[in-house]
Order: sequence, then structure tokens, then C-alpha cells
Amino acid sequence: MPPRQERLPPTPVLESERVRLRPVRSEDGPVLQRRFPRWEVVQHLSRAVPWPYPPDGGQTFADLVVERTKKRISFSWAITLRAEGDELVGLIELLPDNGTSRAMRGFWLDPDYWGRGLMFEVAERVTEYAFLDLGWEYLWLQNAEANAGSHRIKEKQGALLVDSVPGRWVGGEGDKIIWLLTRNAWFARRAAETRGGLPATPTLETERLILRPFRLDDAPAVQRRFDDWEVVKHLTARIPWPLPADAAEVNARETVAEMERREKLQWALTVKGGDDEIIGRITLWPDDGEEREMRGFWLGREFWGRGLMTEAANRVTDFALMDLGWPHLWLRNGVENDRSRRVKEKQDARVMGRVPAEFVSGPSESTVWLLTRNDWLTHKEGRS
Repeated sequence: MPPRQERLPPTPVLESERVRLRPVRSEDGPVLQRRFPRWEVVQHLSRAVPWPYPPDGGQTFADLVVERTKKRISFSWAITLRAEGDELVGLIELLPDNGTSRAMRGFWLDPDYWGRGLMFEVAERVTEYAFLDLGWEYLWLQNAEANAGSHRIKEKQGALLVDSVPGRWVGGEGDKIIWLLTRNAWFARRAAETRGGLPATPTLETERLILRPFRLDDAPAVQRRFDDWEVVKHLTARIPWPLPADAAEVNARETVAEMERREKLQWALTVKGGDDEIIGRITLWPDDGEEREMRGFWLGREFWGRGLMTEAANRVTDFALMDLGWPHLWLRNGVENDRSRRVKEKQDARVMGRVPAEFVSGPSESTVWLLTRNDWLTHKEGRS
């Protein structure tokens, strides 16, 4: 089903490393008039754009965009550079699928800012909003065949070229290239860029804990703590039960190898001021586009009820979303695992659904959660 919406949410302000995207305003008209009507910009745009551009074209377009935004039928962002102030240097639009046009995103950028990768950065941020915040499953995209810059952005994002049809552009007639960018393909591409490229697991601290890289010599303490049904019953069925005598040692070797290949980040939880013995573990994986699980943890039973797991999860989440710059975390827990559920609720993660799952305790279901960077920043502001 197309991701139709009767009324879209209000256009939010979005930010990336170098760019701030804000709603287009009526007062942007004079700047649009100055920056937009350049042949390099308009030649590959739809013939619907008037050319030569009329002297009131920028204001007319700005007022039209503002009206569409008020009606919640499309999103239109002014592209501004965080280092240069609030004046727009380009524009990007996002529309729900109407079932016919196969065009859900469009953009242009002042040629004075070409060649810096800015438009790809903007497209990635808006795509992230469409797939994560709006929950859209795909984006139909298109460009003039001759528009090599727009073509490259879609290729870099992982879009699939699906069709070529005749098109009419300001610069004349020429083929129109149709692309489909699915949410799964976009996730998978970003995961592939990250996989094997994670940093070494750093030491992190909280008020009461030190989170240090997991080590092979942690295996005996893990074996002892895992020999507890209450600790393992909600963990994945890949953990053998009853627990073999060498289970923790085997897992430790595998885990350290994965860390050395930079495929995961793995922390041992230790008590600050204590003896450095592992009391629990927390893991981060990059998004593979399929599993919808990017963080896992467990804690020894004698440390339950003190808020330690929430404290550790908050610190690791902050590292993932702020230091690594990940846009989101997919999270999961067994539906009967109330302790894990409460950690996610306290972080303001959003429930996205349930999927079948196998645990040490047997078959059941997992609740799937999504925690976006924007939600996390809002959560942190609410705590401050």
C-alpha cells in the first residue's frame, strides 16, 4: 500500500553535520528569486517551471509552498548552512506517494555550493526522516537522464533504477529516469558502510559504572553469572541450556574476535571503585537492514533493582547516537521481559510491533522498538 496520509505532520526542523533544514517561509521569496533562476539549476527541472523566470517567480513560489505546508500535503525545507546563517541556498521537498507520479522527493542547490557533498547530506537527512520518523517503506525518485549530479545521489543512496520514460524539461525533451529507494535497501547500504568499520570499543563511565571493553579473562565471571535461569531465560535461544562448562569461554573467544574485526562494540559492566569484575554486558551492532536489533544487554541478578542497567543503556545509547552519529537504534525484548521493556520505556523508545522469537525459555514473541536520534535528544532535554 502507498504511504498515503490525509494530513502530514508539521514540517520539522532537521539538522545534519553541516546543514540545517527549516520550513520555507514567505520572506524567502527574494532569496529564491536571486538564487534559483540560473540555467545550471533549472535546465533539468520539469517544464512546469516557467522560463524565462518571471520577476515575481520567487515570491509566487514561496507563497505557494507555504500554503501547501499549511495544508499538510507536502514538506518543503529551505536548505541553510549552519556555519553561514539562516539564508537558504537551496530547497528540498518530500511528498507522499499519490500512486501515479512516481516522484516523492525533489531538490535544487545554488551552483555556488556544488561539489561539497551538501546535496547528498541533505538527501540522506530527509530520507532518514521519511523512513524512520514517518515510517514510509519506500521513495519513488526521478531525474532527467542528463542530470548526472542527481543521478549520482540516488546511486549513492542505494536506489534501484527501475524505468526510463520520455520527459519534458526546461532545457528540452529527454528521458526521465525512475528510481525506487526502499527502506530495507537504504538500511542495508548504511549498514554495509559501517560493518567492519566500527571504532575500537572505548571505555565509558557513568555515575556508578565503568563500561570497559570485554576481555577473554571475563569468561569465568560470565560463566558463573550465566548459570542463573533468571538471567538467561529471556536471552536468545542460541545460548545452550543447561549451560555447558565451557560456554562462556567459547562465547568470549567469538566475541573478542568480532570486536577485533570491528563488527560489534562490546562492553563489560563493572562497578566504579570495585574490583573490575564483570557484572553484566552491553552490546551494539550496526543496522543490517533486517534484524531490527542493534543493542543487547544482561545484568547479574544481585545487581537488579538499582537502575544500573538503565544507567548503562543511557550511556551506550548516547555514544551510538551522538559520538557515532547513528540515526537510530532498533531494539528488541521478549514480551515477558518486563525489566528490559522498562529500560526502553524510560528511554522514550517507540513500539513498532511484534515478531516471533526463540528464547532460552522457549518460543514467544519479541517487541520491536525504535529510538531515533531526534527522540533521544528530546528525551535528554526533558531530563535536564
